[in-house]
Amino acid sequence: MKTIKEGDTVQIVCEAKLEDGELCYQNDAQNPMEIVIGEGKFFPAVEKALEEMTEGQTKVITLEAEDAFGPHIDDLVIKVPKSVFKTEVTLEVGSRIKIDAPTGKSFVGTIVAMDDQTFTLDLNHLLAGKRIIVNFTVLSILEPVKH
Repeated sequence: MKTIKEGDTVQIVCEAKLEDGELCYQNDAQNPMEIVIGEGKFFPAVEKALEEMTEGQTKVITLEAEDAFGPHIDDLVIKVPKSVFKTEVTLEVGSRIKIDAPTGKSFVGTIVAMDDQTFTLDLNHLLAGKRIIVNFTVLSILEPVKH
């Protein structure tokens, strides 16, 4: 039976949850995730865990925050004057907003607090600082394309 090795393209069904059971991501066999092992486009710890697996095999691994979306960085929680935002919608705690920096880069932040003058924005990824439990099953190991 063929086992997965670096360079193989694999199709998997994947479910990712937080420790409290909250679902973060899920796909199904009709919409499999396709990963090339070793390309580093998915979590490296999951790619590593896929190596030596076979079709039909299932694994569950826990990704520490550092191996998932990184640690929560306090310096990415900033205060911004409300006057910066000219919006038609009502902004409140929990709202996600896009910020265009003068450099041309865009950032997405979550309003975590507010007062009369400012919003406190958290620019961390929503899953930063959280452990993720990933359950995945190998559906198929595809033959490498010959060039």
